[in-house]
Formats: sequence, C-alpha cells, structure tokens
Amino acid sequence: MLLKEYVSRIEEACGEGRDFIVILKYAKREEAVRRILEKCKVERTFSKVMMMGKYKDKDISVFITGKLILKGLKGRKEAEEILEELLT
Repeated sequence: MLLKEYVSRIEEACGEGRDFIVILKYAKREEAVRRILEKCKVERTFSKVMMMGKYKDKDISVFITGKLILKGLKGRKEAEEILEELLT
C-alpha cells in the first residue's frame, strides 16, 4: 500500500463539503508531488508554490510543501482510493 510509504496523515477539513487535507511524508514529498502532478490535469499554477488541478472530476490543490487538498469527496475511503491511484 503506497499510502503508508508517502502519506503522513489524512484529515477531514471543516466546512460544508467533504474535503480532505493530506500531509505527505517529508522525505518522500518531492517524489509524491511529481507523481501526483503527472496524473492530474493542472489548471492553474501560483508561483510554482501551489498547483490546482483535476483528477477524475475531483478538485485537487497541490502545494510543493507536501500538502494536498482533495475537494468534494464522498468520504475517507474515496480519498484513500484516489491517493493510491495518484501515487502509483
């Protein structure tokens, strides 16, 4: 399971939608961000610090610091499934 290798923790964000904040492991963050960006359709880039994109019609924000925000998911299981796909 790639989540244990790359992901430090997954937390549900407060608010109306089911959004999840993902913190990548520091030692693997550059590789993980590269893998994720290869599979996402990047729509906007902000000073190369943050990229916003889509994967399977889900909004994903990727920060080079190793933080991700996954928006509009049904639950934690879906977040884990999407992360698993993005990291392979």
